[in-house]
Amino acid sequence: MREKKAPPSQPKKKISWKNFLKELPGKVAKFFRGVVHELKRVTWPTRNEVWKYTIIVLVTIAIFAIILGIFDFIWLKLTEVMILD
Repeated sequence: MREKKAPPSQPKKKISWKNFLKELPGKVAKFFRGVVHELKRVTWPTRNEVWKYTIIVLVTIAIFAIILGIFDFIWLKLTEVMILD
């Protein structure tokens, strides 16, 4: 089989720093206008939904903390048994 040749690389364009610095404020402003436009389109959750999600997160964290605590306690007892034997 014939090996494929890599495509010829294009020479890098030189950056005109004068133009770059001149266009930069306009590009930054355009970016922030786009951000504001997108944020207006977001469907924000209601206060009740935020409370529900917060409670779900806190309960989940509590459950995983209990599970982790149980595993830690079991690991501690196993290492104590192994060391004392």
